[in-house]
This record gives sequence, C-alpha cells and structure tokens, in this order.
Amino acid sequence: MKSLSKISAIALFLTAGLLLAVTCRAQNAVDYVLAFAPSRTWTLTGGMHQAREEHTATRLNNGTVLVAGGAFNGVPIVSTELFNPATGRWTSVANLKVDRADAAAVLLNNGQVLVAGGCTTNCLDATSTAELYNPATNKWTLTGSLLTARAFFSLTKLATGQVLAAGGCTALDINGCTTDTNSAEIYTPSTGKWTHAAPMRAARSTHTATFLPAKNAVLVAGGANAAGDPLASSELFTIATGWTLTGRMNSAHAEHTATLLPNGNVLVAGGENISGVSQNLAEVYTASTGKWTLTGKLHTPRQEHAAVALGNGQVLVVGGNLVTSANTFVLASAELFNPITGVWSTTGSMKNARVGHTATLLTNGLVLATAGSGVTDDLASAELYTP
Repeated sequence: MKSLSKISAIALFLTAGLLLAVTCRAQNAVDYVLAFAPSRTWTLTGGMHQAREEHTATRLNNGTVLVAGGAFNGVPIVSTELFNPATGRWTSVANLKVDRADAAAVLLNNGQVLVAGGCTTNCLDATSTAELYNPATNKWTLTGSLLTARAFFSLTKLATGQVLAAGGCTALDINGCTTDTNSAEIYTPSTGKWTHAAPMRAARSTHTATFLPAKNAVLVAGGANAAGDPLASSELFTIATGWTLTGRMNSAHAEHTATLLPNGNVLVAGGENISGVSQNLAEVYTASTGKWTLTGKLHTPRQEHAAVALGNGQVLVVGGNLVTSANTFVLASAELFNPITGVWSTTGSMKNARVGHTATLLTNGLVLATAGSGVTDDLASAELYTP
C-alpha cells in the first residue's frame, strides 16, 4: 500500500508539473514562436473576438493596441478590443457609445484616445459624434461633437497637443461618398470642444495627412473629390497661416498611404489613379522644397493598403486591393521601401489576404496586422511581422 501511495504521489507530482509546463508554454507561446520567427515573415497571433474591417487601431502608452469599431458585413459596430503583445491575446473592453466605421483616431498627450466621426446606419450617414477612451478605466465617454459630420477624413495631432480634423465625406449612399467637404476644425483636449479652422483649398476624402515636425505643419495629399476622381494636389496647414497649396504630385492618388521618413520627407505609395485602377507609382515629398519626386515603383499595384515605418527606417506596405479594369483582387503580399536607395523589395506575404485592415508598429519592433476583409468574408485574424 505504501508503495502504491508513493507511486500515486509521484504520478500526481509529475502530472501537476506537466500541467504547469503546458500552462507556462501556452502563456509564452507567442514569445517562443516569435523568438524563432525568420526575418521578414508573418506569424499568426491571437484572433479577435469580433471580425471587422475599416476600424481604427491605436498603440497606447503601455504598448497595448486599441482596436475600435469598424464594420461587420457592412454594418458599423461598437465593439472594442485590446491586444497585449506580451501574450498575443485580445481582450474585449467597453463598447463605443456610437457604432462607427471609417472613423479616425489619435492618441492624445494625456494617454487617452480620441475617436471621431465615421459612418453609421449601414454607412449611409456620417456622424459628428466623438468619444474618448481612458486606459485607466477601460471606458469610453462622449466628448464634444465635430462641427461637421464626416467620414473618410483625416485626424492629426498638432505640436500643441490639439487635433486637426480635415475634409471627408459629409453625405453617403450605397455607392459611397456623394458629398465631400473642404472644412477643417480643431479639437482642444482641455476643453473637449471643436472650433472652426480655415477651410482647405480643395474638398477631398480618402486623402492622407502627415505631421511634418521640421515645419510644424500638416501635409494633406491627394484623395478624391465628390465625383470620385482622384486628386494630385497637396496642401500644408499651420495654425498661424491656415492652408497653403504646396507641390503637385506627379500622379493623382486616392486610397493611398503616406508615411513620414526618418529625414522628415514623406513617402506616398500606390492608391487609385485617375483611370480608376490601382497604381504602383510612389513619390516622395521633400519638406524643404515643397516638391514631389517619383521614386521606385511598387512591385504590385495596390490601394486601400496599410503602411508603417519600421524601426530600421524602411517602410512596410502590406495588403490592400489590386483593382484592374476587369477585376479586383485582395492581396496578401507585402513590400519594403528603402529610403536610402529608393527601391522596393518584396518581403514575406501575410497568412491571409486582407483589405480595410490596420498595421501598427509595436514597441518590440514587430508589426501587428489586424482584421480587415478577406477574399470572401470579414476577418477576425491578426498576424505579426518580424522585420
């Protein structure tokens, strides 16, 4: 009996140890996998609780990533989730007060996240509502509403800590945007209110907006007008002078990306061209001269993709749609831009093709690609890129 009890005790000890080892392995699975992930490859990480596209993704000061809203099967949603890079897992947090897709978000100096605008009601209406996420309480609270309801617009934090909202769609139908605006407004976090700013020189939506630290200005580039025609114009905003036209791009771009380079210049890549198809053109805005210069071409034409500046100075462009005169293809491919050589190189493709997704640089140097629409359905999956 003593021998049997001893054997049972040993078995129980070994079982407990095995369970502990399995638990620890599960908790450290992400770190383990990524530690051995080859360079320039993608690794699937934890899936989200809610499939979505056209959402916002914001890296918080603690390194987690907040994903808010978006649309599922074309219907705007209120769900919000947090990604923890240490565990590779998503946690559901409090819902938005207002369902919204194609909204804009920015991290404020106080660590809270401002989400504003977007479309509601099957994306047939734009909303003027705005709300704040507080990481300390994991709650959303409504703040001052935009003076103009808008979707597909830009939201940019200024050096003052205030936030500039510019352009966007003010009216939509089942085919998309029907009315664009050139209006702009500024949000002051200390008061929670929006005030009118000078209007842009051109009404536009699906444009890009990039803060230029050296000039203390916001560069708005491209986008589309109410007729859906892509624009080649660009303009600069400062609080002191309002908007001034700057260099004209070599090609019209809409649904493109713009990324600030280490030298203070801006890379614009891809997007829809004036013929309504995806393009592989890329160009660089030189902040000191206000001029655009063509640079190396993308290997794959794309629009509605995502771009992020890596820690090594290169720019990663990933996913999107390849629209031709006859077909539309959802892309899994990714490319790297070297600002020193001006050349693009292909890199590992994502596990899932996706468009309407987000790409976020994490504090550990990896890139998180989140959700989006796949070839047939909206996605809940997420994956990590190892530079």
